[in-house]
Amino acid sequence: MKVRTRSEHPPQATDVARQLEGLALAAHRPGSSMVDEIRRFRGEMIWDGGARPAFRALDGRFIDQHPADPEAYHLVLRKAAGQPIIACIAGAPLETLPESVVRNWNRILSDRLLDEHGVDESSVLEGARLVVAPEWRGRGVGQLMVLGLVAVGQAIGRRLLWGTPGTRQHQHRLLIAAGLQVREEYGRRYVPELADTLCVVAGDPNQVSPRARDAVAQVRSVVEQTLEAA
Repeated sequence: MKVRTRSEHPPQATDVARQLEGLALAAHRPGSSMVDEIRRFRGEMIWDGGARPAFRALDGRFIDQHPADPEAYHLVLRKAAGQPIIACIAGAPLETLPESVVRNWNRILSDRLLDEHGVDESSVLEGARLVVAPEWRGRGVGQLMVLGLVAVGQAIGRRLLWGTPGTRQHQHRLLIAAGLQVREEYGRRYVPELADTLCVVAGDPNQVSPRARDAVAQVRSVVEQTLEAA
């Protein structure tokens, strides 16, 4: 696997092809039986040796029960099929969510954003929980997962992708590199539970940056194959 330093530039299609050859990427539909495993992985990674204690239960179990999980498409990366998760990201159709993080941030601004893109809730995918195991960070894996989320948005016919990535470890830059924009009108919000400051990003998944277009196409092929197999 080609090692990449952190960058705001998306990988080229050749880079993605090399990554996909050496790793197992799979997309899971809403209601997948993978959710419990994904929650345990996220909980342990976010807990981070006790840095965020809310993600470890009193009985020692790691857990991250994000409210979007039951309705979300989950993208999971492993070294090989059947091996432990090394990265994940989720995206949920907005109209299926009992609560939207972006809408709850500011409903008026969110309505304006929908109007700006000429869409309603049925055209929106809300991204959540990009998590990468520490030993895989700085190697292009986070960017690969973001491209996968964009590919899911394309595959299910969404016209707007939005979410609230963290800024402490520059997750928002990965989405910017894929063609989304930080919506400055929402400002920033510090979340003590995550020990991170979040922002709102949004964009049309069908209008990715030119540098990312071929790479997204590579990932979309895998996403569609695994969704069909699910």
